[in-house]
Amino acid sequence: MSLLHQRPIQPQAARGARRSRVPVTTITCAQAQAGLANSTQVASPISRRAIRPEDLVDPAQIGATGTNSMRFPIPPNYVPLQSYMTLPVEQYFVLDPKQIQHISGNRFLLTVPRINIFNQWLEAFVEVSVVTELGSEGLPPRVVLQAENCRLSGSEALEALKLDQRFAVHFGTEITWSPIIDTTGLPGQTGEIRATSAIDVWSEVIPPFHLLPRDVLVGTCNGILNGLMGSLLPLFIRMLANDYQKWAQDPAYRESRALRSQPPAK
Repeated sequence: MSLLHQRPIQPQAARGARRSRVPVTTITCAQAQAGLANSTQVASPISRRAIRPEDLVDPAQIGATGTNSMRFPIPPNYVPLQSYMTLPVEQYFVLDPKQIQHISGNRFLLTVPRINIFNQWLEAFVEVSVVTELGSEGLPPRVVLQAENCRLSGSEALEALKLDQRFAVHFGTEITWSPIIDTTGLPGQTGEIRATSAIDVWSEVIPPFHLLPRDVLVGTCNGILNGLMGSLLPLFIRMLANDYQKWAQDPAYRESRALRSQPPAK
């Protein structure tokens, strides 16, 4: 599988109501450490603990959600889509090394593109964990990326106000996939990959933003987040589908990815 940017995705208001889940088989890939010699690992810049919304003083809440899917042909000679989507974490194809780097095990560091808010800018670094759930008893398999810890850097004014210590974030992306019954009579199958993402952010309102009406501030920030989600999610799905098609038909490409699971030479 490839990785760019997985808690189950629900609006935050609904997350407080826990619902029972049918047990699933989960692969956390902690055993992947031995095979990561060919992967770029970095130290996490997020040294602080995850801040909770209840730790903040009168925070504004903003958020965004997005869903995208793509269908594509799977010729009879292709390796099944299921095999690709459940690859070990060390065999993931990193779509943009400038945006995501491997930390260790199933943890990655995501650098979110710089966001401009009025005349200030922010850049976020997010720790993301990846879990594959194989599914059971009617539940489909899925890959889940999730994060609850993040560090912010920004323009000089925002750094001086220590915004990094005044916000909390919940972020998740859930990816599912399936072959689709083809009624055209042509050989092969049609595959589909679907992704659903949600992000919730709570932030104390620092000067000079406290001078704005709360609904104007929240509306502006929601617009920015939804725009970012709307541009990144379709790109992610398209690149994921393209990488699967290359992996499924090219034995040499599959072999080069499989080598990442080999223990390092002594």
